[in-house]
Amino acid sequence: MLEILRRSMLVIDRRHKLELHHRDRWRVSEMLRSQPDLRETKPERDLDLWRHLFEAHDAVVVGQTTAPAADIPVAEYCWGNIWHKGVPVETVTYCLTAADLLHGATYAQAMSRLQACEAVLGRLRSGRIPIVMVIDDGDGGLECWCEADPLAFRLLVSRGRCPGGTNSKTGKKHRVLWADPGTRVSWEEDLRAGCLSEE
Repeated sequence: MLEILRRSMLVIDRRHKLELHHRDRWRVSEMLRSQPDLRETKPERDLDLWRHLFEAHDAVVVGQTTAPAADIPVAEYCWGNIWHKGVPVETVTYCLTAADLLHGATYAQAMSRLQACEAVLGRLRSGRIPIVMVIDDGDGGLECWCEADPLAFRLLVSRGRCPGGTNSKTGKKHRVLWADPGTRVSWEEDLRAGCLSEE
């Protein structure tokens, strides 16, 4: 039986949160400057970027729905796993929520919640943590989805805000603010590239 780690706080090193400075921040303005199309709120596009973290046929869970990634509808929360018969069998990506990012953080300079999230994200990015997506959580904070390293843990069951979904507390959308370029590659193009690399 695979060991299941249920808390994403287990996969973030505390050194990334200590004595945060404004110079550490990976600012939302920088993210949007690098991908200006994300300035416009488009929930279906945002969900599609998240879908492309998986293969089209992978069974994923969004809200109460389990379906192939290519067909899954939007909801408030989603999981970074591939599922089989109601059980997570593989971790593709894990979410670091605003609470995960800020738990135990210390500050060298005064910051808002958003700025503190930006600072920790900047530290993670500098530390080469494989961030694949950054989300506005609709409540003044940020979340990030990271590529799962199978050597770091066997199975991590991780839930986060669903891109394109709505925060039930505030009514605000979970906007994608930055996404790895790989999420913009169509499944057909990705499949063709995989076939060519095998020849």
